[in-house]
Order: sequence, then structure tokens, then C-alpha cells
Amino acid sequence: MPDILEQIVSARRADYRQKGATFGVAVPDHRKRPLVPFLREPGTILEIKRASPSRGDIAPDLDPVTLAGHYREAGTKNISILTEERFFKGSLNDFLAVSDRIYDVALLRKDFILYEDEIDVSWRAGADAVLLIARILETETLLRLAQRCRSFSMTPLIEVRESADLDKLSAAAAGGPVIAGVNSRDLATFQIDPLVPAIMRRKLPGTSVFESGATTPGACQFARRLGFEGLLIGEAAARSPENAGRLVSAFSSARPDWAGQFWREMGQRLQAAREKGRPLVKVCGLTNTDDALLAAKNGADLLGFIFAESPRKTDGATVRAIGAKISAEGYSLPGKLPLLVGVVTETESAAAREAFSLVCEGVLDAIQYHGENPGRDLPRIDRAGGDYGIGKYSVVRLGSEADLSRIDTLLENGEPRVLVDARVEGIAGGTGKTIPRNLVRKVRDHGGLWLAGGIGPANIRRYLEEFSPELVDVSSSLESAPGKKDGTLIASFFREIAS
Repeated sequence: MPDILEQIVSARRADYRQKGATFGVAVPDHRKRPLVPFLREPGTILEIKRASPSRGDIAPDLDPVTLAGHYREAGTKNISILTEERFFKGSLNDFLAVSDRIYDVALLRKDFILYEDEIDVSWRAGADAVLLIARILETETLLRLAQRCRSFSMTPLIEVRESADLDKLSAAAAGGPVIAGVNSRDLATFQIDPLVPAIMRRKLPGTSVFESGATTPGACQFARRLGFEGLLIGEAAARSPENAGRLVSAFSSARPDWAGQFWREMGQRLQAAREKGRPLVKVCGLTNTDDALLAAKNGADLLGFIFAESPRKTDGATVRAIGAKISAEGYSLPGKLPLLVGVVTETESAAAREAFSLVCEGVLDAIQYHGENPGRDLPRIDRAGGDYGIGKYSVVRLGSEADLSRIDTLLENGEPRVLVDARVEGIAGGTGKTIPRNLVRKVRDHGGLWLAGGIGPANIRRYLEEFSPELVDVSSSLESAPGKKDGTLIASFFREIAS
């Protein structure tokens, strides 16, 4: 796949050489509007965006002043204006039109800034903040551009996405105030992964912005739950400004909580597993301390406990005892303590309520929802966590291509990953049945693959080589009987993972 970012930067250098720092636009010699502090409080940044390389035309005929007015009425205190011409069909003229009329909202110039005199032009045009993309700038250039922004009292918004970007960000932050932005969209391929900001959040200095990919209220809430103070919303706002208020309210009504903490932790573990060239492993259906400890000592990253009708059903007392034993034996484990996950199929039973209580107590780390009505039940799980939230993820059982749309719906509504399992009518899980391979290929194209269903020592290598899953969930293939794990099978499975 061609590197789109490289194409954009190359074209922009050529345009700069031909047209100069104003790109042919008549920018005033002096700034007209007062400076408005950018992201002075947690909130959204709504974007004036005509098009993009990944989505084509979004709102090519928009009136920037009218759209900015809609955004202000929606409640945002910050507006981003794309000024790149070739690939996004923006212009400094759009920026000037808004800055001449809007004086009480902070304006971010979003472009592929490369040269110091572009900062001066941004100031004269009325910018309160300027986007600087670490990936396309050498460290010394980034430092000069950030300092030039600060010399005008503008805010440098420094965008990072890769580990190499973090050193540049730290160097810039050492020189003075910055805001960090993490783009969930890879500008080289334009693929979106909302877990990239989750991985990065702990590594960012101070105030930070979640960029791209949030198109629904649920996705906006996810960004805030991760602990981001700002959310940049582009296409969803520009294409449907009448919905902007819902997105602004969704972000503003959420708060950093334990749901966000769970995904930050999962992001860190996924990154560490990638570096080792292996998936995360969840061993599910555990019913006793010996089996749980055996799985943990062999390298399980998550341990699963069934709180639903099943031969592998467990209870709170058993899980508390297992959690205490795992913590006590932590010194003997190969890595971090495994996360403990309660599996529920619905939300109103006594067993499900017991699982929710265990999460609120800190015994369980998250809930795996293995039911068929996520639109109804996922909000119930959220409410069970009160003000603190509950870490959770959902399962989609696959039997045909018709089930794939359920994955899209969950992802669009702020669930960053979905576990897929084989569909067997009347049985929620633990069937030992595999998902048809053509469906697994299609799921992989939706993003990071979390895979369950008939995976065991005999076939795990094939799945790793063919599909490169991020996480695999194993249960019945490691048993000598329902609810009783087999030590030889567990050891064999983890040997296959490591080989």
C-alpha cells in the first residue's frame, strides 16, 4: 500500500516552493482577532473539513463561517480548520473567513506544517493553536516550530502515533507548554485503531487530545474514559453538523474511569505481546485454584470465569480465592499478574450481578459479555459500575457473513475490540467448534483479531501463521473434562505459542 503521508508531504513541499508560506492566499500582515486559549478546559475540537484521501468528498461545498456557527451552537469551545489544498481540499481562505467572524472560540490550524514561516502566517491568519505532526518533522525542526508557536502565545498541538514520536514530544515539552495529540488514524495507510491512543495515553505529558475515528456518542465517551482532555472530531461533524451537539455532550458527560483504565492496560499488554511476536492468551472456563495457577504459571494473560449456566460455572467465593492465590504467587509468574475476567451471557441474573460486584470490589478486572443483545445489555453493565465504570468487551458469535455487521456496530459505538466465537445455536460458548475460516479472514480486516472457538494445541500454530490474532481465547481444548483443565494440554499449548 502506498504511503499516503509521504505523498502529501512531497506535494506540500513542492507547493511551498512554488507559492510560498501563504500558498497563494492573501493573508493580512497583522493579526485581527484576539488570542483565545486553546483547550482551556476538557472538551471537543470540531473540524471544518471538506474531504480526505480515505473518505473522498465529505462536505465539499460547505460554508466555513456557517459551519463554525453550527459548531459554536453545539457547545464546542474549539474549532479545527483544515487548510491543506490538494488532498483535503482546504485552504487558508477557509481559515481567514472563520477568524474574521468568530472571536470567542479557539481556532486550530490543521495542516502538514513544515517550515517556520508557516507559523508566522498562522498567527497572522488568526490561529490560536497549530498542529505539528512529529512523524514528518525532524526533532530540531519540531523544537523550532513549537518554540515559534509559543513566541506568539499560540499552543503547539504535537501529534504522535509511534514510539519514535514520543522522544520528539518529550523534547518539545521540555522547552515549554505543549498539548499532545494521538491520532488513531495511521496517516500512512489511513487505517484507524482506537487502541493506539489507549497505548499512548500514559506516556503523554499533561493535556492530551484523542484524534480521529470518533463518529458516535459511544466512541466519544470512550475517548474521555481513557483520560483524554480533548477530542478532535472531523468527518462526523462536518458531514452531519446537526448531530454535532450529541457528540459534544457525549464527550463532556463522560469522565476518566475504570473502563478506560482497563483498555489502557489492555493496550499496554497488547503492545508488549506484539514485541514478543505472540498473541495475548485468555484461558477461560476456570473453576478451581490449581487450574488457574497452572494457567498463570504457563503464561496466561487473562483468566476467565463463567457467571452463567454452564458446566464451567463458578462463583464469587471461588474467584476471590483464586485471585488471592494468584497475587500471593505473583513472584513465580513469567510476567504481569493475569487479568481476571467474568463472563456473563445476560445482565439480570444473580450470577451476573455477582460478577459485576466482583469488578466493583477489584477482584475481577473486567466483564466479557457473551450475550445476544449488546444494545440493551452493555449500557446495563456500564450502569452497574456506577460513577467508576466497568471494564468490558463484547463477543460476537459468527455463523455467517450476516453476523459481521454486528462487529461493525460495536466498533462504531466505542468498543475498541470484539472477541469472535463460533455460533452454535442454544450454546453461548465453550463448544469446541471453530469459526469458518473465510469468516475469520473477513473479521481480521475489521481490525485487531480476538479469536475464540475450537483453538487448542493441535491447531494454534496454523491460526497464528494464517491470521496473526492479537488475542486467543481457549477453554474446552485444554480440558480433561468440562471445568477441569489438563496440565499436559496447557503446557503443550503454551509451547506452541512460544515456538
